[in-house]
Order: sequence, then structure tokens, then C-alpha cells
Amino acid sequence: MELDLLSSRINLNHTCIKLEISLYEIKTKHPNRTDLITSMQSSLKDIRRAMVVYEVLEKEFRVARQMNFNLERLNLEQKQEIQNLKRQIELNNIEL
Repeated sequence: MELDLLSSRINLNHTCIKLEISLYEIKTKHPNRTDLITSMQSSLKDIRRAMVVYEVLEKEFRVARQMNFNLERLNLEQKQEIQNLKRQIELNNIEL
């Protein structure tokens, strides 16, 4: 999962950079192509927004994963405590 997240973030950043370079070249070489420039600026804005949302979701995922890990650890500790208590009850029943 970590590799997928990293790969996706890299691909998104790479796409953004390619679009920025293309936009710069069109503005420089064909400034009269306002149809392309406007469309590309809009797409660049969308990609940048997606990058922000992706970053937020990635952080939330990491927090949720850590919480899940903590809860799993707590669950295992509780199961162990239950086993210990059951053994104590069994020992107490045998002694009576």
C-alpha cells in the first residue's frame, strides 16, 4: 500500500509538472492560443486541487492505520488478560 501511495503521488506530481511545462511553452510560442491556454490553466488548477485533496486523504489514511494498529494491539492485550483471568478462575475452582 505504501508503494502504491508513493507511486500515485509521484505520478500526480509528474503530470502537474508536464502540464506546467506545456502551458509555459504554449504561452511563450503561441500566446494567441487562448483556447488552449485557458483549458490547460483550468486542468492545472484541477490537478493542483486533486494533489491537495490527495495529501489530506493520505494523512487521514495514515492516522486511521495507526489507530487501527493501536486498537489491534489493545485487543490482543485484552484477549491475553482474559486468558489469564480464565486460568486464575480455573485454578481457584480446582483449589476449592
